Amino acid sequence: MNLRRQRPNDSLDMLLDTMCNTFGGIILLAVLVTLLTSRERHGSAATASDTQEMLQRRLAMAQTNLQQALQLQTSLQTKANDERWKTQVSLLTTRQHIQDEIKAIRELVAQNAKELDVTASADPAERMKNLNAQLVAAQAKKLEAQNSLAASKENVMRLNARLVGLEKQAADLLNESQRQLRLPKEHETSKRVIYIIARYGRIYTCRNSDLSRNETDIEWTSTLTSEIAEPKKGKGLDPIGNAAGLRAYFRTQSEGSVYVAFCVFEDSFPAFIRTKQLATESGLSYGWDPFQFSDGPVSFSEVGHTPKPQ
Repeated sequence: MNLRRQRPNDSLDMLLDTMCNTFGGIILLAVLVTLLTSRERHGSAATASDTQEMLQRRLAMAQTNLQQALQLQTSLQTKANDERWKTQVSLLTTRQHIQDEIKAIRELVAQNAKELDVTASADPAERMKNLNAQLVAAQAKKLEAQNSLAASKENVMRLNARLVGLEKQAADLLNESQRQLRLPKEHETSKRVIYIIARYGRIYTCRNSDLSRNETDIEWTSTLTSEIAEPKKGKGLDPIGNAAGLRAYFRTQSEGSVYVAFCVFEDSFPAFIRTKQLATESGLSYGWDPFQFSDGPVSFSEVGHTPKPQ
């Protein structure tokens, strides 16, 4: 054989063979994937179909149970509203109460019978001894209660005495803290009386300097037997800011024939204190009567002024 005419095998055939094998493998894998996906889809569809059918069956069963429950409820309500059933329920309740009472009576009878058996079988001397012991114990308890009652009474008396002492001590402290005032005493006087009303923290003179009625600061109301003086709020004299006016008023009065009578309401005591000092400085004697708001306005009559001081 002529070796020079032999040619080596071409590698293109091997490459084509390899490519064909690879392409065939890819196609085979694609087919397998397609088959598996279609099976899963069919399985999922079947499962979903089964689940929906199951839910429908359960829903139908629930609706059936609901209808049966509603029918049963209607039937029970009808029976409950029936008078025969109401009577039977009442009778059953009464029977239960009677049975409970019979049971309690039986237990009490059994207990009493047991106690009687024990008493009958016991020795009379021993029974008497027990009774005497119970009597002694009861007397001891009674004595203890009496002693406790006596101790309680003694404690109450001691507390009452202490309370009286504390009240006296409180009264003494109150008297020490309060300013002692001397109330006016009724007495005959030959002096001409000038009335001054202390109210709303101000001073209202019932008469002017010329002894005419003060109608500027006081509202007067005349009746058949008296004259009622009602001070006007915001009017009158300020004993602190207008002390000069009050001094001039007091100095115009005669020192030997004028007596100043103050009608002091509960809201104007400081104003009265200042005004009576001015009257004293002017050489005038004075007196005063306390009034309350509940007393109403001051009323002047032939027998004096009203209301009377409290």
